Amino acid sequence: MRKLSMMGVMLCGALVSGCQGEDLESPSHEQPGGTGIEASVASTQQSVVSAELGAALACVETYANAGTCDPEHWDEMVETCLTYEHVELEDDVFVDAVQSGNCTAANWTALREQLIVPRTPAVRVRENCNGTSPVLQEAASNGCHTLAPTVGASFIEVPIGKTVTLHAAADCAGDSVTVENDANLCETSFGSGASANDKVRSYRIQDAEVLPSSHSYDCGPTESTCVKNYNSASRLGALNKKHTVKIVRMTLEGRNTPAMTTIRNVVGNLYDYYAVASRNQVSLDIVGTQTVAVTSSNCATAKTQARQKTTNSNAFLTVYVLPGGMCSTSNAGSRTVNLKGTLFRDYAHEVGHVLGLAHGNVRDPSTGKVKSSGDSSTYMGIFASDNYNLPQLHWLGWTKKEEIVQINSAIASNGFTEITLRPVGNNADSTSPLPMGAVWEIPGTDQRLFISVPKPRLNGTNNIEGGNVFAHRAPKCVGCTGMAMGTMQMARFGAKSVNEHEASGIFIKPVGYTSHFVQVDGKSVEVFTSVTLRVRQ
Repeated sequence: MRKLSMMGVMLCGALVSGCQGEDLESPSHEQPGGTGIEASVASTQQSVVSAELGAALACVETYANAGTCDPEHWDEMVETCLTYEHVELEDDVFVDAVQSGNCTAANWTALREQLIVPRTPAVRVRENCNGTSPVLQEAASNGCHTLAPTVGASFIEVPIGKTVTLHAAADCAGDSVTVENDANLCETSFGSGASANDKVRSYRIQDAEVLPSSHSYDCGPTESTCVKNYNSASRLGALNKKHTVKIVRMTLEGRNTPAMTTIRNVVGNLYDYYAVASRNQVSLDIVGTQTVAVTSSNCATAKTQARQKTTNSNAFLTVYVLPGGMCSTSNAGSRTVNLKGTLFRDYAHEVGHVLGLAHGNVRDPSTGKVKSSGDSSTYMGIFASDNYNLPQLHWLGWTKKEEIVQINSAIASNGFTEITLRPVGNNADSTSPLPMGAVWEIPGTDQRLFISVPKPRLNGTNNIEGGNVFAHRAPKCVGCTGMAMGTMQMARFGAKSVNEHEASGIFIKPVGYTSHFVQVDGKSVEVFTSVTLRVRQ
């Protein structure tokens, strides 16, 4: 679980590839092992930095030059440099650099370039089968791509939302095999049965197939209350299916690593949660387990050693579990998570990054001060939680059209609206006719405000009481890829509050609720079944 986090407003702070209007294409994780500063294969591309991002980078540089760009000074640096306002500084590349001691004066030039360079997810062809070898060629666009005659491909990286058909002849002809995940070609065969290792001459990139689903929908021109999900259909198709998972248990002499049985149980528990929250769209297939011994106690070196020793990597997700005390934090890569223990929320947090979620922050409504990763209504914070928050569930395609209601048109017509919401809970499918969320499209921005009731009742997980109302600001995220859906909690109040609460230009007031009481461990606990809100501009 991240102890450092900065996700704020997802605006086009830098003019990078993929921005559409004011929507930013969020960079994907490019360092699956979290191995410090690595030269980006895209470093030859031109990067244009806005004045605001330039100021934030210059501010961080003063910390690097002073030797204080480190975990001890993190909170001060975040608030002083406003790093949370720039997605480039929320990317795990920056977080990992600070955690690993690489945000220094000596490394700053290389780190700065790595932070601002466009990192559009691309298909990458690598030299060796373990996935850590040099990149021989990369391509981001759909279509046929031919390799040079001298290239001996042994590993293919496939971004989520794409499929790649590998061909034994140039111009995407001849013997072929299609892969949907990163593929170790030492373990991959063409349709004829011949090994694909060193035999791929060309490859075709396509969008992943999209299966029909009530959770994947369009908004018609007359559906004024419909809330469009801008996550691409191909990404939703790639995410919402059976996930093949490889588990790798790392061992080091003198340190303890959780047993494989324990790790499998936690992974199974995570996917039991996903099955409910995704409405049975996501399921689990553990395709392999492996224990690898490393010889270094250095976090980055050990991760690299483990990656080099891992076999059969053709899985949607690879879970590496680290020896105790080796690494200070867990982290995530494009299709990889590195976990320092077996805490469930760490697994949900890091795999959430792989699925495209960023961190959940909190903005104090009275001071405007941001508490990074402080939202306990989502696993994407640093506190205990029960679920992802509603904007993140919506982004993953785990809600239906009628469950999220846009309120702009109602407020424009009447000056206010009243809406009754049911609690999100574990996001299980429901026969209730009530929606789970109201959405205010914030005028003049690419942002939305999601209003929801996360929990029906208080439980032992956190201090979110039943019927509490949350307002989360989130980006529409047109064209976003990678770790994109970060949120900002703008308001939080009880169902019985008598006051109006301002959030992103609207005012929200509870005006009714329904509830009943149950006995839990000999105590009477109130369970809320609905909360009615009056919302005005």
